[in-house]
Amino acid sequence: MKPATFILLFLLLFSFCDSKAQGKLKDAWNERNARKEAVIKAGEPWLSPMFAPAYTADAGLLISGGMLYSFRANKNDSISQRSSLPATIFYSTKGNFGIQAHLRTFWLEDKFRMNASLVIRDKDNNYYGKGFDQIEANHQSDTTTLYHETNSSFDIDLIYKLKPSVYVGASLRPAYVVTKDFAQPVENDPYRSQFGDTYFLNGIGALFAYDTRDIVVNAWRGVYFHFAAMFYDNLWGSKYDYQEYTLDLRHYKTLTRPGNVLAFRLFTRSTYGDVPITELSDFSGGKNLRGYLMGHYRDNTISFMLGEWRYTFQKADGRLSKSGMVIWLGAGSIAPDVVSLSKWVPNGGIGYRLELQPRMNVCVDFGVGRDSKGVYFNFVEAF
Repeated sequence: MKPATFILLFLLLFSFCDSKAQGKLKDAWNERNARKEAVIKAGEPWLSPMFAPAYTADAGLLISGGMLYSFRANKNDSISQRSSLPATIFYSTKGNFGIQAHLRTFWLEDKFRMNASLVIRDKDNNYYGKGFDQIEANHQSDTTTLYHETNSSFDIDLIYKLKPSVYVGASLRPAYVVTKDFAQPVENDPYRSQFGDTYFLNGIGALFAYDTRDIVVNAWRGVYFHFAAMFYDNLWGSKYDYQEYTLDLRHYKTLTRPGNVLAFRLFTRSTYGDVPITELSDFSGGKNLRGYLMGHYRDNTISFMLGEWRYTFQKADGRLSKSGMVIWLGAGSIAPDVVSLSKWVPNGGIGYRLELQPRMNVCVDFGVGRDSKGVYFNFVEAF
């Protein structure tokens, strides 16, 4: 099913509801919103469930379900932001399965933050090679690029505020990876052949951040600078030794009114050492360059930049509605190292936003890359 056809069918589904049914749904929705606002104002937790389909070129049609859970670590703490736990589970027509959960917590009047992520994926994937030259010489098919990958990872960051807006932290990144059923060219690929089919990885690292964002999960103003270094070593159980460095720069500016925002991001990730193909840098995915196939563009280093206009609609009385839209443009590059980044591929798209909880959205995005496209369903913004 083509993405445009899928989106049309998704919209037509709602148009078949008669006005009476729509009225009942609207009344129930308004009642739930009133109860939600009272609960959140009191500092109590709130759970928002959601079900939605999506489409990506590599996974096909996805059936996704999930929830957005928010809470205050201490409801008497008026300085810390609300903590959040968005989680999703999906199954696709191509047999891909995945679970994701991303916890963001704020403690002790924002003197301490703890972030954790659990990602489990069991999927068919494609390996086109490492670097632009090899990738562009290969064409996707079951006999040239296909392999199966099961990847389970857990990440945790413990972050301490040194002084206003300045944070330091420590990170732990264990992961267990199984790869199998390689197409013959992937099986024989000189780079892939250096590594086993099954491996445990464990990284330990440190981070530094400067953060003036008003709200972490959906900033309307502020800047964010994040630098992290991760070290994977046999000493703490990793099968392969390598290093990973990431730089994440973001800027958010409110234009004419709240909810009318320009957001910019520059992200770079570089790896050095014995890096398995599953851990090479890759700019695809619902949080990066939306529209590109997972694993299509891989190398030791990736860099991408994005500019996004986020617009929340207004009601007749001037208050912000629960709905909004985004439009973005960007570009990404891969190379063996940072100084070799020179060739860039384009990215762009449009999305819809529905506020499930204050400043926490469910996001449906249609992204287009140079040679692929997809529809993505996520909780909270891409960045």
